[in-house]
Amino acid sequence: MEQYDISQEQAYEVINKEISNCWKDVNEAYLNSHDIPKHVLDSIVNLARISEFMYENFEDKYTNNELLKNYVATLFLDPIVI
Repeated sequence: MEQYDISQEQAYEVINKEISNCWKDVNEAYLNSHDIPKHVLDSIVNLARISEFMYENFEDKYTNNELLKNYVATLFLDPIVI
């Protein structure tokens, strides 16, 4: 940030815009890919989803599991009935 003389908020905006653009690319490739088996694509997209969740808002839920604790408890104690 200091190298480019921008604030932390501006850097976050740029990173979030890049993430949004990457998701557009991933979704387009997922929908238009016909030569790769769907279960392989599902695995790749799900890995991207969990990675985004674990590091969203620039917090590391993997290392700091206290941030993840409420999500896990909600998932198992208050499941969504389909």
